[in-house]
Amino acid sequence: MKSNTSPGSKTSGTGSASGPAKKIKPPALLGNVLESAPLKPLLTPAELAERQTLETTIKSGWKTFLEVGSAVAKIRDKKLFRDRYETFEQYLLNELGYSLPYAYSLIGSAEVNQQMSAIAEIRVKPLNEAQFRELIPVPETKRVAAWKSALKLAGDQPITAKIIRQAAAEFRPRRTGSPVHAAKTSTTWPPNLQPALKLIAEIENMALKAKNERLANLAKELRKCLLNVAGK
Repeated sequence: MKSNTSPGSKTSGTGSASGPAKKIKPPALLGNVLESAPLKPLLTPAELAERQTLETTIKSGWKTFLEVGSAVAKIRDKKLFRDRYETFEQYLLNELGYSLPYAYSLIGSAEVNQQMSAIAEIRVKPLNEAQFRELIPVPETKRVAAWKSALKLAGDQPITAKIIRQAAAEFRPRRTGSPVHAAKTSTTWPPNLQPALKLIAEIENMALKAKNERLANLAKELRKCLLNVAGK
């Protein structure tokens, strides 16, 4: 039988009767291996499962804000974000849509609730985040006294965040300095700092994606400066 392959035709494979096999060149390495970003530490299966459970709690709804605060605190303390993000703030912004101040407000509320729940004599406890928020700046050793003072100030009237703020004022740390400086200084997070922190987080994310280590470090240093100015 005659072969269907003509003398000048090419055959597939590594070689043919008509000529030597073509050498396949390996693809060139992209970039310098030594300059590539280091691998992020992986989480164990148990840590991944725990994070998934905590994230489910966080995203379950507003009514469980105390459970949300406790879940956020565990993710922060155990660094369950470390396989995907360099900082806790990056994780908050990208995965939960929370700003750093708001996350710490939730965490603080959960801590206050845990402290109040451990004292049997306190039967009436704060009812919502606004009320818990007024007790967060109070030192832990004085929170119970501040809360009892608020209950006494309310009397037979419903307890409100405003009443708690008035009662807790004498238990909060007093700032030193001139009266003018004290008037300008707030005991809460500066309202104009949050947008700046978001912009820094975006710059840091862009720097990490571009593997620009210097820009990422500058963004971190700028964040530290802002936090130092805010006294955080």
